Amino acid sequence: MNTTRLGRVAREALLLIRKFMGQGDFYNASEASLKAAEAFKEIAKHSTGSAHKIAYKRAKILVEITKVLRRGESLPIDLVEALDSFYPISTRPSTLDSGESQPSPTSEEAPPESLVSNTNDEEVQEEEHIELTQHQLLNGIAIACKVVEMLDRASQSIRIMVQNLTDVKTITVGTESCEVNLIDRLVSKSQDGVMVRIIIREPEAFGATSKHFQEAVEKLLQDSSTIEILVCAQMHIKALIIDGTEVLEGSANFTAKGLSGIGEQATSTNNFEFVSQFVDRFDQYWVHQSSECTTCKNRTCEVHPLTRRIQ
Repeated sequence: MNTTRLGRVAREALLLIRKFMGQGDFYNASEASLKAAEAFKEIAKHSTGSAHKIAYKRAKILVEITKVLRRGESLPIDLVEALDSFYPISTRPSTLDSGESQPSPTSEEAPPESLVSNTNDEEVQEEEHIELTQHQLLNGIAIACKVVEMLDRASQSIRIMVQNLTDVKTITVGTESCEVNLIDRLVSKSQDGVMVRIIIREPEAFGATSKHFQEAVEKLLQDSSTIEILVCAQMHIKALIIDGTEVLEGSANFTAKGLSGIGEQATSTNNFEFVSQFVDRFDQYWVHQSSECTTCKNRTCEVHPLTRRIQ
């Protein structure tokens, strides 16, 4: 493994974070932050002693920075100070802001160790697991359990695109069981201040099976004044997006049958580019600007009694 190259990647990514943050471009700043985190993690894998520990610590902090930037938020002061401390001496923000011209360090002038050398060993804790980009393939009852896990983790926003949902209580498959309580969970999250937006098909499209679907949506609207619903006659996507940072997508509707995972499959990921595409897709539907919306002659979304969008 070429650690000199990794050091250069980390250094360039750190400078890009500062550049994009200065422009208010949180999207590209978060991408640069994740790239720096991955570079530091790789440096740690091929380092020893304090350099190994500090590189892992920096990767962990950069993951936290990435999460904040993904939400489109400014960094709190502790993360700003941590980020400032990561820069090699010749490229610290204070030097750059002074207007003095400084040469960019070459790989020989600033080896990877220089990126992890200005933290005291006493400040380094034991190595912790660092969660970077992860993908998970799910089937069976694991789909229901993942939905519950993601909903419980939501702190900013919940976006759901699904063809059909019902008031799923408990999923049992063989000897395994999962408490879902879908409607109660969504209502509780909305009452905690989490934005909850759901795009669904019109219940009446499901004929004899529409009753439980209709009742579940009515309960959401009745029990929470802030949950928003958009009824779309074309909706066939099944996806759950949490805080704009992770997505679960696949074949399962949010019904007892779907979440049992029997004959279903889903993928969860926190890959930033992939999740961002899902957020964009959802938001385009939400404001009637998706390619399907612009050509749609069925305006169910505008007139259906279950549609509720809060301006």
